[in-house]
Amino acid sequence: MTHTHQDGTFVRDESRDLYEKATSLITERDDESAASTQQSRIEAEVFTELMGPERYGRVRGYGVGVTPTQLSEVSRYTQHAAADAQDSRVRRLEAEIQEIRQSRAAEMEEMRQSRAEMQAMRGQIDHLTSLLEMYGSSQAPGISGTRRDSGTSRGDNDDHPPAD
Repeated sequence: MTHTHQDGTFVRDESRDLYEKATSLITERDDESAASTQQSRIEAEVFTELMGPERYGRVRGYGVGVTPTQLSEVSRYTQHAAADAQDSRVRRLEAEIQEIRQSRAAEMEEMRQSRAEMQAMRGQIDHLTSLLEMYGSSQAPGISGTRRDSGTSRGDNDDHPPAD
């Protein structure tokens, strides 16, 4: 009941008195309790103490004519809207999870194919290695598989005359 004019002064002295009492009681009880999480509980206690208990069929703070039934309808609408928003978010997250699963499955398949290709290449390398070994062992006994010129070719080195 803090009805005020535009300049901040109270419309009625009774409203000003209630406001000042509520503020002082809340401050006192806030100082007494160390936990700041009890603020809303303290405010509700002070409000009930100053305004009295709830009356059947009336809702305090909503003006004349508002009934608990009307508020419960608004509450149900708000709950349904919140539930719809949560359902929408859940559906979006499920779709995102499905996309991630599909992308992971595609990556796994790609890795399997790469592994199969690597195994096929390894088989080819092994085959070529065995062919080279067979070719190397069938060569004449005086010829080895290393280069004879050891990195230089005839005529490249002018310091030494060619050997006959």
